[in-house]
Amino acid sequence: MSIRIGQYEGLFLLNAAYAGGSWDTAREEVEHILHRANAEILHVRKWDERRLAYPVDGQKRGVYVLTLFKCEGPKVAGVERDVQLSENILRVLIIKADHLALQDIEQMVPQQPAADDHGMRGHRRPHDRQPDRAAPEVPAEPEVAS
Repeated sequence: MSIRIGQYEGLFLLNAAYAGGSWDTAREEVEHILHRANAEILHVRKWDERRLAYPVDGQKRGVYVLTLFKCEGPKVAGVERDVQLSENILRVLIIKADHLALQDIEQMVPQQPAADDHGMRGHRRPHDRQPDRAAPEVPAEPEVAS
């Protein structure tokens, strides 16, 4: 029985202090994890550094690393396991990406941070506001003479 080799997109979330210190070291750790799964790495790049919506392993900031690689389907679980064992990689999301060409992933750019990333936490943005509406009037019940 032959095992099918698929193409996958991986988004790794790294500790910002670790990845910000030395990008080459952070990249090598991601590549090492992929090589342990016998993956053929097609693309690796620093995606973005962001404030996280909620703390992950006590970290408030993280660096995202975008990868495109080919490997055997069952070996993806090994990549996820190695991420769980890593002290520097906080999370990973791996999806099947047979539909993506290398040019597609090279052209991808991170979405701009939401207003919450600029100190507006807990405040509604103007376009999120609902129009003021009065509660509908409930007609009074007719009085019954006793």
